[in-house]
Amino acid sequence: MDTIDLYSQSSILFLSLFVMLVGLIFTVIPPLPGTIIIWAGAIFYGWVLGWDKLGWLTIGLLTVLMIVGVVVDLVAGHFGAKMGGASCLAIAVGAVFGLILGIIASLIGTPILGCLGGLIGMVGGVLWIEWQRNKDWETAMRATKGYIAGTVAGMMARATSGVLMLGIFLARVYWWP
Repeated sequence: MDTIDLYSQSSILFLSLFVMLVGLIFTVIPPLPGTIIIWAGAIFYGWVLGWDKLGWLTIGLLTVLMIVGVVVDLVAGHFGAKMGGASCLAIAVGAVFGLILGIIASLIGTPILGCLGGLIGMVGGVLWIEWQRNKDWETAMRATKGYIAGTVAGMMARATSGVLMLGIFLARVYWWP
């Protein structure tokens, strides 16, 4: 193997790992889908250096973990709210409040502030609609706590999926034949 080829392979690996680490950060910070970014880093590595460097089993495992991370993230908060007793109207209004407040906070501040605004808007929307519907703070708080628990569970699943994806990629590149 000549020196230029070794440097280019190292550069591609470094770039892929950098993208994957950024994706790992975004598995915890919600503005961008971190598992998709990690998957894209692995696909870039395989595309540039050849698919035989990763193998189809690794690509398949990474794809499955990426899909699981995205689906669980999308469903978990709403499932938690339903388990806490929230109505579909509360979830829909909370989603709209979260979207509006998240966009406004992102325009005024940073994307991190937008994420916080979106979460506050969603929680506030669920709480407000459930209180309007039942006129009982305890019932409204139970539904809101369900949403928060579901969101945290989704975030944990997304982060776990991201860590597993990065681990599988590193194992394939460095240890598996």
